[in-house]
Amino acid sequence: MRIFVTGATGYIGHAVCLRAKKHGHDVIGLVRSESAKEKLLRSDIHPVMGDLENPEILREMAHDADAVVHAAFAYDARSVEIERAALDAMLGALDTDHEAFVYTSGVWVYGNRGDALIAEDAPLAPLPIVAWRPAHETLVLQAAKHHLRPIVIRPGLVYGDGGGIIGKMVDDAKVGTLRVVGDGNNRWSCVRVDALAELYVLAIEEAAGGSIYNAVTGAAPTYLEIAHAASRAAGGHGSVLHISLEDARKAMGPFADALACDAKISSEKAKRELGWDPRRPTVLEELSNTTVV
Repeated sequence: MRIFVTGATGYIGHAVCLRAKKHGHDVIGLVRSESAKEKLLRSDIHPVMGDLENPEILREMAHDADAVVHAAFAYDARSVEIERAALDAMLGALDTDHEAFVYTSGVWVYGNRGDALIAEDAPLAPLPIVAWRPAHETLVLQAAKHHLRPIVIRPGLVYGDGGGIIGKMVDDAKVGTLRVVGDGNNRWSCVRVDALAELYVLAIEEAAGGSIYNAVTGAAPTYLEIAHAASRAAGGHGSVLHISLEDARKAMGPFADALACDAKISSEKAKRELGWDPRRPTVLEELSNTTVV
């Protein structure tokens, strides 16, 4: 298959590109710079210059593809508006039933759920930081009316290879005491980046139109357990500094509530329907074997 990937040099997008190549697919990645272009060329991935604000390029690449993976996001004041326009451009260019469109969402759309084990059919109660995302999920899923095969993937917190929020925690712990929002007893459902990429490719190849899949691996450790492990991985002694949610909101805005979110997520649907087998070191196992000196 010919697969077009936005965010092709990003944390999730690049992992998807590499996994898709391993499955024998022809991969085209959207890049914004010469250095990003070179990164894709080194992996035998075809680069195309552009960004989410180039609707002509998005339409052309989506139209010529058998599948599209949307893994890019513009982190600025217009990010939601930019993504909506990019989705309109790409979805409008797809018009045959063999084409798949995979949208990257996230488990924060479920909000705080406490002890409940959350499957894909749970009602959404998005955190403020992703309050707009259910509408974009709906936009993608409604494209099934136009003979497309839309798919939504909701990853947990992504870890592995030093990236994501958890990789940044290790980096922060190298230069000072790691700060934890609240008491840290909330659960984080996580997924290793390579296992997540595997799910994307399985979804492209096999998922039915309109499918939604959660993506997590292993049990959900607490935020505090992860923070202690990140501190030790950075060469420290596992010490952390607790800050109140109110103070964190003043410093971080809505991201503070995301860090304090408590949710246990189930990925049984992806395992059952697609045969996804995300056996990887858990986030705590990985951090315990990664000490920076």
